[in-house]
Amino acid sequence: MTTTQQLTTRRFSTRKAFTLVELLVVIAIIGVLVALLLPAVQAAREAARRMSCANSLKNIGLACLNFHDVSNKFPQSVPQWCWEDKTADCLNGASVAENLNDDPPMGCNGQGWIVNILPQLEQQSMFDRIKTELATPAGMASHNPRGRGMGVTSLRDIVSTQLPVITCPSDPSAKPSQEQYYWDQRGAITATTSYKGCVGDTLLSVDAVACSTNVDPPMTDQSGSPDVHGTMSNNGIFQRTSIWSPIRLKMVTDGTSNTFMVGENVVSVDFHSAAYFSDGDWATAGIPLNYLPLNLSVDDFKDGNISKSVRGFKSLHPGGAQFVMADGSVHFIQEDIDTATYRGLATRDSQEVVSLGF
Repeated sequence: MTTTQQLTTRRFSTRKAFTLVELLVVIAIIGVLVALLLPAVQAAREAARRMSCANSLKNIGLACLNFHDVSNKFPQSVPQWCWEDKTADCLNGASVAENLNDDPPMGCNGQGWIVNILPQLEQQSMFDRIKTELATPAGMASHNPRGRGMGVTSLRDIVSTQLPVITCPSDPSAKPSQEQYYWDQRGAITATTSYKGCVGDTLLSVDAVACSTNVDPPMTDQSGSPDVHGTMSNNGIFQRTSIWSPIRLKMVTDGTSNTFMVGENVVSVDFHSAAYFSDGDWATAGIPLNYLPLNLSVDDFKDGNISKSVRGFKSLHPGGAQFVMADGSVHFIQEDIDTATYRGLATRDSQEVVSLGF
C-alpha cells in the first residue's frame, strides 16, 4: 500500500457519525422552531382569509349601492307564502300594502335580496335564468322546494351554485347544503351565504307570532321593539319581505357610516342560510355578536326555539365579525362591543347617538 493510500484510509477511519444525543438535540431544535413558526403561519393565513372576506363584503356593499342608484331602493326580498307579511306595521297598526291590490309580478316565490344584485356581482346569466324561470306559473307560485317558486326544478343548478363572493373562506361550512330550512326535502340542495342583510335589532318571538313581545331573549330596556321580522316594521336596511314597501337610502337618517348594511354569518350554526332565499339572507343585532351555542347537534340547531336564538351575526374570525356599512365601508366589529352601541349601529332611523369610533 502506498503512502497516499494509507493517509486516505486513515482520514476516512477517523470521521465521526452523529451520536444519539446530538440527533435528539437537533430534533428538539427543529420541533421548537416548528412550534414557534406554526402560529405565525396560521395567523398569516387567517389574516389573508379575513382580507378576502372583507373584499367580498366590500363588493356586496357596492353592489347594493349600485342597485340602489339604478332602482332607487335597496335590494328586496319576496315572501315565500302569499298570506304572510303583507299586513301590520307593529309600530302603529297600519297596513303597509294598502295600495297593492295584487301580488307583485314575481308572486310569493321566496326570492332573496342577493338575487337582485347578481348582475352587479358579474352574474348576469344567473340572474337572467332566475328571472325567466320565476315568470312561469310554477315560478310565480308560493315557494316550495319540491318544485315551486325559488324551488322550481329548472333552477336547481342555479340555487346550488356557491359563489365565492358570498362565501367566507374562514367558514368551511359555507358550501351547498341539503340541511337548510324549507330546502331539506326530497334532496333539495341550496347554496349558502356567509353574509346576511341587517334587519335592525329586532328580537324573535318564541311563539312565532309576528308583532309579539314574547321574545327570546326577553325584552329589555335596550330592545325597543317586538318581534317584527315577518312584517315591514323592522328598523334595519333589509326586510324579510321588503317587496311590500321598499327601503331607500334617504330613510337611513342615522347616517350611512353608522348603519350596518350586511354582516357575517356562520352556516354550521344557522340553518336559515339559503343564499338566494328570502328567509335565509337576514340576521338581527337583537342577538349578541358572535353568540355561538356549544355542544348542540344539527337537530338541536334546527329546533324551532333554538334556531331563533342563533339568527344573529357571527363569524369564525377571532374576536369579532366584519360588516359593510350603508356607505360601503367595511369594518371589523369586536365581539365585546357595548350592547347599546351594537344595536344602535343596526338601526337606520332610531336616532341613537352611536359611532364606530374609528
